[in-house]
Amino acid sequence: MQDKNELTYPEKETVKGRYSSFSVIVVFVCLLVMGAVLVPQLSVKLNPSRKYPVVNISFNMWGQSARVIETEVTSRLEAMLMRISGVQDISSHSSNGYGSITVRLSGHADPDMARFEISTVIRQVWLSLPSGVSYPSLQMSGTTEEATQPFIRYTINAPVSPIIIQEYVENSIKTKLSELKGVDRIDVSGAGRMTYRLKYDFVRLQKYNVSLDDIRSALRRYLHKEFLGTGRIHDEERREQWIRIALVSENTGQPFDSSLIQVKNFDGTILYLNQLVETSLDEEEASSYFRINGLNSIYLSVTAEDAANQLNMSLQVQRLMKEIEQTMPPDYELHLSYDAGEYIKAEMDKIYFRSGLTVLILLCFVLLIYRNLKYSFLILFSLTANILIAAIFYYLLKVELQMFSLAGLTISLTLIIDNAIIMSDQIIRRGNKKAFPAVLAATVTTIGSLIIIFFMDEGVRLNLLDFAWVIIINLTVSLFIAILLVPALIEKLNIEKKKNKKRRRRKLPHFLLGIRGKRRLVIFNRVYEKIIFFMHRKRKWFVAALILAFGVPVFLLPEKMEKKTERGYFTVIETGEQDFWRNLYNKTFGSQFYKEKIKPVSDVVLGGTMRLFAQKVRNGSYSSGERSETSLNVAATLPNGSTREQMNVLIMKMEDYIKQYPEVRQFETRVENGQRASIRILFVKKHQRSSFPHMLRSRLISKALELGGGSWSIYGLGDGFNNEIKEQAGSSRIKLLGYGYDDLHALAAAMKDSLLQHRRIKEVTIDSKFSWYKSDYMEYVFDLNKERLAQENILPVNLFHSLTPMFEKNAHAGDWVNNSRIEPVQLFSEQTGTLDIWNLENYPGKVGDRGYKLTEIATIEK
Repeated sequence: MQDKNELTYPEKETVKGRYSSFSVIVVFVCLLVMGAVLVPQLSVKLNPSRKYPVVNISFNMWGQSARVIETEVTSRLEAMLMRISGVQDISSHSSNGYGSITVRLSGHADPDMARFEISTVIRQVWLSLPSGVSYPSLQMSGTTEEATQPFIRYTINAPVSPIIIQEYVENSIKTKLSELKGVDRIDVSGAGRMTYRLKYDFVRLQKYNVSLDDIRSALRRYLHKEFLGTGRIHDEERREQWIRIALVSENTGQPFDSSLIQVKNFDGTILYLNQLVETSLDEEEASSYFRINGLNSIYLSVTAEDAANQLNMSLQVQRLMKEIEQTMPPDYELHLSYDAGEYIKAEMDKIYFRSGLTVLILLCFVLLIYRNLKYSFLILFSLTANILIAAIFYYLLKVELQMFSLAGLTISLTLIIDNAIIMSDQIIRRGNKKAFPAVLAATVTTIGSLIIIFFMDEGVRLNLLDFAWVIIINLTVSLFIAILLVPALIEKLNIEKKKNKKRRRRKLPHFLLGIRGKRRLVIFNRVYEKIIFFMHRKRKWFVAALILAFGVPVFLLPEKMEKKTERGYFTVIETGEQDFWRNLYNKTFGSQFYKEKIKPVSDVVLGGTMRLFAQKVRNGSYSSGERSETSLNVAATLPNGSTREQMNVLIMKMEDYIKQYPEVRQFETRVENGQRASIRILFVKKHQRSSFPHMLRSRLISKALELGGGSWSIYGLGDGFNNEIKEQAGSSRIKLLGYGYDDLHALAAAMKDSLLQHRRIKEVTIDSKFSWYKSDYMEYVFDLNKERLAQENILPVNLFHSLTPMFEKNAHAGDWVNNSRIEPVQLFSEQTGTLDIWNLENYPGKVGDRGYKLTEIATIEK
């Protein structure tokens, strides 16, 4: 007679499939090993690096007005970029000293190929751009700004000139780091180039009858390097070689000497340049400042490629930098100022701990309930195989492991274990696989709920893409684990159902329920039954009510339908059928009667909760919520017209205050221009989660109020602080589009005069960008007297060129090569810092041989 506690064998033949269990296990073990090999090759990052289909182009031309930059640089680049296939639209912004172009690509365009074509166009246009324009920088925007920022940064200090330190870093350190695989970009900053500043007096130039173009022509001839072609020579071994032949100055490689340059004036008289200008060799004026801990040092920043493992890259860079440090000259110091790999490792350790703790708790429950070590091993082995096999697909599909995707990995662990437990329990207890359709349906439902991520807004979708792929891959692999590996392991481990004693079903005693309780239960069941039957009979009404409660998006209907325009040779495609439906729509849903009488009612009645959600949320902002190191940010702003030096002095006072706190590990200062500067404060590890950051925030607010001098904002922890006072500009706006800026501005001015005649309109501003606040930017505008210009036979362009030399500042005139170093030659006017508006109006100008006073031919308005 068989003992009741003895293990029995359920129908094993129903568990077996077409393949032997041993073959299935061997295949999965091979895949498991392959996944373990590919794990170190996966891309590990701090934040997502998925790219928008947007290319940003920026350039600067210091000292030039927005009008000059628009006509000479921005418009030329736009005209060439319009010819690239895959470009959806182009927007640009030109300002005083710099400009930017944003190129949006269509969904089917290849971002990498488009970036290559854009960079090729920039190289072609670069030669035709005016001198003084920096080479346009090109950047493919990512989901977050931190995705493309350096993952490791070093500071190099030495008791020598910053230029010498930077040259050493460029030649000795940067070249070695660039050999590492996975390095995308290495930036060295902290010191400007040495430049030759040629300071001239405009009055002296007029005295000698010399124009600024004469000086530029003389410098161009002196610095000119002409390529003559290629030639063939024979080396010592009589082998033929091709060489480049160029015509260069005989003084190349020596210090710049202005006394050797001859200038011919308007009368043909020959003068030497040192008679007209004062030459000095100075460090190039910085367009921005960047400091770490308030120190001026040389900074080496390394940015990794998109597919690189930043954790491994960090270890490789640190290992190489330690080797370089042993060979550095005496008194040179190398300091690691920032390492994203350290934070990545800390965050991954947290995820490993939490995931491991989750799995351990689940396995303890499994062991407690089943009391079988073999069964616990089955669950653990299935989970390990699932994760490692999924790593193969991570590698093939180029899924990045960052904070979002690792969170998806943690979430999917419980779902993976659920699938394995359900299938193994079905096989052990029932001896079949009939539970698999239910597991499949539940898993597909979960995967289907993630598909909505692929249809979200571009910014949200690219952030959550890896998160969705991790869960989808893990759940898909878990299905094959559940249907193939789990039955094979059960058979080979000989896990069988333990025969339990027959359980007796017990009913709840009547005396525990009570008479009143029974009556309430009966009444509840009757009412519930009537409600169910009523809803079933009126199911059409309830379905309609449910749809209306959710909402019909009639409030999203456009006001009217425009003609369909396709870019490319500026053609407009319009058919008769399209024209019919467009007119029909505009006469019905686009009519004034519908918009004024029907739409306010239909949107509320049919819009439902969807309308409320769209109206309340669409104007909000989405925060990617990337996890980063605890930091506090301080930003300072000054009015328009402030200089970088003024902003630098102000922000240095805040730096001196922050230096006194040892709890601050590091603070980075960026002075972007004379209007904006910022400080990012990082804390010592033990104080990151303490009360000190909040205490420092309160003290910084007090310090900002004490310093004054500008507007301050402090944010990053708790409620943000901002004492900037701006006047509201109003929410109503009119947008004008066109190709001619002057025509657009004239039309806008006429429209402004017309709007101001309305008694309810107080003020109208004309600007190139919409803003909720009024800009404090003011400029002087020349209103030319065209009749007087015609009488004096003066063209406006000649008038402009006659005034330009008085305001030249850092005007690029050429490059001087000195010992393999390129030293720019710049022209600088003495009148730039001393000339005021009264002197300008009464300044005796000259166009050719004609003299004039500016107030006679133009009116200057602010």
